[in-house]
Amino acid sequence: MATATIPIIGAVPCWHCGRLFPESSQVRQTCPPPVTVIPATPSESTSRKRGSVPKRRYQKGCFRIENGKAYTIYYRDIQLPNGTSDTEHARHCHGDLTSMSKREARRQHDAFMADVNRQRGCVPAPVRGQTFLDAVNAWRSAVAPQLSPGTTRQRESYLRTHILPKLGGSASHSMDTQTLQQFATDLPKEVSPRTKRPLSAKTIVNILGAIFGVLRYARKCRMRTADVAFRDLTLRTPETPDRPFFTSEEVSRIIAAATEPFKTIFALAALMGARAGELLALTVSDLDFRRRTIRVNKSSDDNTREIREPKTKKSIALLPMPAGLEAILREYLSHHWKDNPKRLLFPAPRKLGFARSRDNVVKCGLKPILRKLGMPAKGVGLHAFRHGLATELAESEPITVLQAQMRHADVRTTLKRVLQSVQMYRLEQGHRHKMLIVNKLAEACGSRTHHSTRERPNRRL
Repeated sequence: MATATIPIIGAVPCWHCGRLFPESSQVRQTCPPPVTVIPATPSESTSRKRGSVPKRRYQKGCFRIENGKAYTIYYRDIQLPNGTSDTEHARHCHGDLTSMSKREARRQHDAFMADVNRQRGCVPAPVRGQTFLDAVNAWRSAVAPQLSPGTTRQRESYLRTHILPKLGGSASHSMDTQTLQQFATDLPKEVSPRTKRPLSAKTIVNILGAIFGVLRYARKCRMRTADVAFRDLTLRTPETPDRPFFTSEEVSRIIAAATEPFKTIFALAALMGARAGELLALTVSDLDFRRRTIRVNKSSDDNTREIREPKTKKSIALLPMPAGLEAILREYLSHHWKDNPKRLLFPAPRKLGFARSRDNVVKCGLKPILRKLGMPAKGVGLHAFRHGLATELAESEPITVLQAQMRHADVRTTLKRVLQSVQMYRLEQGHRHKMLIVNKLAEACGSRTHHSTRERPNRRL
């Protein structure tokens, strides 16, 4: 006989069979219990027990002052007896605040934590959008277009070849004194892609200058950067290369032996002291024969030969036109100058609308004359005329007048470039005078001398 199911007030269904039981009934305990999932037995491994692995996260540490003393709370690695490693809380006391200020204790805390992270092999995690590569990209978009093409090309070459492969992924605030010092120490081991030689001390200074230029802009954009300056690094002193210059007698011989348009180019270079790019970018409208002035306000790029702004703001100036230079310019414009769309004073012979190349002037105009006159030609360019004028003016004019003529942005550049030339010039003059005395004494004694008073090449120290 079937049994009727009687509803039970306050009953709840069983999760397993669905039958209704009073809420306080003990009958539910007879239902099968929920299925318990037993984890699988791990397979036996032949490898040794690893134990807990310490976290290698970058630590800032906790700076505390307790009982008048400064402490750093941090994690340190420990070696367990079973051969595994772990981390534990540690406390380091920096000293009593009666013998140091709170700011000094904070500095010691930062230095201590930097040493702890360095020993553990931890580096600061880069903040999103604040790696050195991000700073470089911001500099490229905002600052690089305002620089001259030559400066931009040089810095881009340094960034692409030497800087970004090593420091591109680093956090901008992790590039501290130790990081940049080690980077500068490792640079001499690299080879220049152009000369195939180890990098010179001057090139290393230029590379670091490119890094600090990017970091300065990153700091202005309120990106996190380390407190590091160029003076904090220890570098080799760059060797001052030999810088050739022409005396007034040599300039006269070169101009007399040159043909147009090189004759006018050399005369302008010697009497104006202009840079090669400024010289080749001159137009006919820059010459004012009524006021006898020459306006310098642009420069020709060496690679593209496009006309751009000069090197610095100080480079823009009105320079005097001596009477002898005026005669040479009038003769050139009347008989040798060829009209061109941009009215360039020295247009390219085969490329319409472009200025003449500096390499063309040096290789085809200057060096053949130097070899013909028996003068040294290795390493000599149009800048030798500028150095020669600076050397002559330094003998008689004050340094302020010399800076205005050379148009250096900083007077220290004028002193550095010129005083060495003057010193070498005086040494050369003293050497020639000494050789003349020796030759006269040798002739008086009736003996032949092998000393020659022929002019020696002028070289800057």
